[in-house]
Amino acid sequence: AYVHDDEIGDLWKAMWLEDQETFDLEADELQEALQKWEKKQKKKEEKAMSSKMAKPLSGGSIHKAEGTVIKPPKTTTSRRFSASTNFTVDGIEHGIILATPLHPNARIGVVWPARVMHVSEIKALGTQQASRRSSSKNSIHVVFLAPYWNGHYSFTSKNKTDLFMKNPNAGKDAFSAGPLFEMETVEVSETTIQKYPYDDLNSESLSIDNLRSAFRFLGLPKAAFPRFLDSHRLAMSLKTFARREISKTRSSENDASHATAFAALTDTHTLSVRTAMFPNALLILPYDHILSNLPPPTEQVSQLGSDDGVGVSEPVLKLHLVMKAMAPPHCWGNTLMDQSETNLANSNSPLPKGIDALSTPDSGRGLTPINSPDPKLSSSRLRASGSSKTDDDFADWSPSNFASGYLLNHIAVDSNGKAPTAALTSLGNELDTLLSWFRTEFSAADKLSREERENKLEAFLCRCLVIKGYGEDLLALNDVPKNINCRNLTLEWRKTCERIFKRAIAKFSVSGFGNGVTVVLTDSRCNQHLTATGSFERAVRLPAAIRGAKQAGAGSREGVKLVTQVDEKYMELAEKKILPKAHKASYLKRIKAKIAALPPDAKGAPLTDDSEGEGGEDTMGSRGSYTAAVAGIAAALQAVNMVVGGKCVNVFCAVRPPGHHAGRDLRPMNAISNGFCLLNAAACAALYATAPQSEGGLGLKRVCVIDFDVHHGNGTQDILCSTHDSRFLYVSLHAGGAHINGYDDGGNGSETDDNLRRSLPGGGKNEGIFPGRCGDTSPHEGVLNIPLGQKVTAQAIGNALVSQVSPAVEAFSPELIVLSAGFDAHKHDPLGMGGLSAEDFGSVTDVACQMAFKSCSGRVLSILEGGYGVPCCRIKNDLFLPNNLVNGGDSTDQADGASKNLAAFKILDLGDDLPTSMEDDVPIPLQQKLDRCHAEGFLECVKEHVSSLARHG
Repeated sequence: AYVHDDEIGDLWKAMWLEDQETFDLEADELQEALQKWEKKQKKKEEKAMSSKMAKPLSGGSIHKAEGTVIKPPKTTTSRRFSASTNFTVDGIEHGIILATPLHPNARIGVVWPARVMHVSEIKALGTQQASRRSSSKNSIHVVFLAPYWNGHYSFTSKNKTDLFMKNPNAGKDAFSAGPLFEMETVEVSETTIQKYPYDDLNSESLSIDNLRSAFRFLGLPKAAFPRFLDSHRLAMSLKTFARREISKTRSSENDASHATAFAALTDTHTLSVRTAMFPNALLILPYDHILSNLPPPTEQVSQLGSDDGVGVSEPVLKLHLVMKAMAPPHCWGNTLMDQSETNLANSNSPLPKGIDALSTPDSGRGLTPINSPDPKLSSSRLRASGSSKTDDDFADWSPSNFASGYLLNHIAVDSNGKAPTAALTSLGNELDTLLSWFRTEFSAADKLSREERENKLEAFLCRCLVIKGYGEDLLALNDVPKNINCRNLTLEWRKTCERIFKRAIAKFSVSGFGNGVTVVLTDSRCNQHLTATGSFERAVRLPAAIRGAKQAGAGSREGVKLVTQVDEKYMELAEKKILPKAHKASYLKRIKAKIAALPPDAKGAPLTDDSEGEGGEDTMGSRGSYTAAVAGIAAALQAVNMVVGGKCVNVFCAVRPPGHHAGRDLRPMNAISNGFCLLNAAACAALYATAPQSEGGLGLKRVCVIDFDVHHGNGTQDILCSTHDSRFLYVSLHAGGAHINGYDDGGNGSETDDNLRRSLPGGGKNEGIFPGRCGDTSPHEGVLNIPLGQKVTAQAIGNALVSQVSPAVEAFSPELIVLSAGFDAHKHDPLGMGGLSAEDFGSVTDVACQMAFKSCSGRVLSILEGGYGVPCCRIKNDLFLPNNLVNGGDSTDQADGASKNLAAFKILDLGDDLPTSMEDDVPIPLQQKLDRCHAEGFLECVKEHVSSLARHG
């Protein structure tokens, strides 16, 4: 294939069909390959000619010699197109996909909403190719919806930067001036066609906040967002129409069974056969006029500051009603709604806010329209500080100020209430008791010291969340009358408890405590973990992380606190109660014994090798490694307490060694090593949060762990989700996939095979990606593994977060979100497995915090995992001495030679954050690889991550 590339120049690329790997060809190699191909073709032609010389006999066989019969050769299709012939995408029956445009002004790799044209449309337009070659059957015709590239917009390939062509109508018009629809022919493959991500069957609205989150990962200018929004408005409305109107008249089973045959007859791809056939009248509606009357994004102010954390959304366009309005009797004005809409209008139930009488009832969601609590709980009241605590303030702490009318109508909260069952009566009593306890305990809060007040608040908040879980159990385990929507009641109960939680924190928030506070927590004992020379996991990662956090304001900016030492009680809690829950006793004993046997000056000794000495090549340490790992666990436990106890909104734990590859036992889930990890802080935090208070835990009901390290967190999955545990949801976004991690477990036992299996994390193509196949699939509903291919891109992780992770987390409704924050998917990381920028990591954190705000009042705990893009921080002088030192040269020459050598290398200055005793012995090849991290690397990733946490504080 001749490939056009603006960065490195045009070139030929070749592929071996056996292993599907591509490589570049030099000019002489190209000529040699072409000559071999021509010889092969010549032989095939000669063989074909000799076959034609024989006389055909009956039965279709060819007689060559007596007693020898040769069957005619089978017609074979090109291997290149055989895979794409059967390619399909979920939801194609509704006609909407994401496709990659080929327009020169479109950003490379960005997929855009498109409608797949049906074969009947293509024939009618006369655009079907006459050729019957396989290549014509490998393409489909799509119509891009509201494309951004056909306006006054240009893309400069030289610096890969999006620019506006300066004109009087700058801004939105730069992207919206072009036609609303644009047709292209797209080759069918996994890289060019993807499933449309917003495919919730019950969704009748379009989340503007989710679209904003997805847009951040596209790398497009902010002014292109209105066009992006319009494209999804069109996509969702067409998809909803197809699901509602077209799916009724088509048999999906019949389509699937006959699509291949029909595609062969019409010389098209099966996608063009299975796609929705939209009515022509629908396709020619005045969409420009419709979209121009919708509210622009600038007027849709986000409601993320609301009491329930509900973001901005708008109803999906009801195209079926538009079509009905154009036909009698609706077009005569005799009637405005069909029978179902008449019933809705005449019912006593109030319509949801923003939905008029023509709206489709939201029956599919199984939810009842609910009125919000009394509006006097305004945001200004929620931000009240502890400096003003009058009797009137506590008078507001009544159930009617937190629970919706829907919930109050079903639980007994006062003498006038009457609940239909004992379970609902108990629910009302628990709510009333909780609020009464708060009023009693805090009525004299002014007389308490700050420490006493904080301790009381922590106890109340923990009790609030425990009662929240108790109420959910009551509703789940008891019979609720059939006329009551139990799911709706449960959602309202959760919202009520979270309102109380947020209001309690807001009431006593002061400077440095409560709302608006983000904490960066670290401990110098983590520096005692010393690895080998040349290891990616270097001691300087921790000082670099602290420097990045400080650049985000930690320790200097109000609301971003820096805590540099873990409380000793959490060290004891970690060792005695939590670690035994996470790791097997035999594993802990083995690690302790291994470390205790090391000499005091040991550095980079294998810690996780088995009895045969295998598996310890990457996980090395020193005498202080166990203490360092326990300090990381203790920091995570303290952070959980701080977040749940209301001291802050979120916490970032800057600790090492990392832990998400450490499982219950050595090398979990058949991994080849422990991947730099000793003890699993993320798993320990989740176990501590969900452990009963009688066992020293906090008693939370559900915790979600979101892991965005470039490697799958096999250790975390092994500890929390080896079997389905309803307390945990583990989500991992990582490099990998079944097409990558495909080595044979059998092996041939050779030395070469062993070397491939025991490569460092992030190895090459031949051995797959560490830790192997365990992250390619999700074993049960408590695990959501999303492999993102050989290299993690911003668009891939953004699509996954918005379309898969957000719905899963919202459905799970966690009470705490733990982030395994790995930054090794950065574009400059030495592993070379990612293409994310530091800003992209900030966007990932933004999305995670938005999830947390919607489900658990913003409670987020982030724990440092991978990320190795730290340039050399300290050069070892004896490595750069000039040659004449060995030969006995004078001191002046020695000094001049040393300074010249030192000047050739750039050093990352970490200032006082780098301990004077810490060495950073980096081999020259690795140091050269890390030099590009001076422009942007691990430090900047941490800065963006902490900045995002602080924004959502």
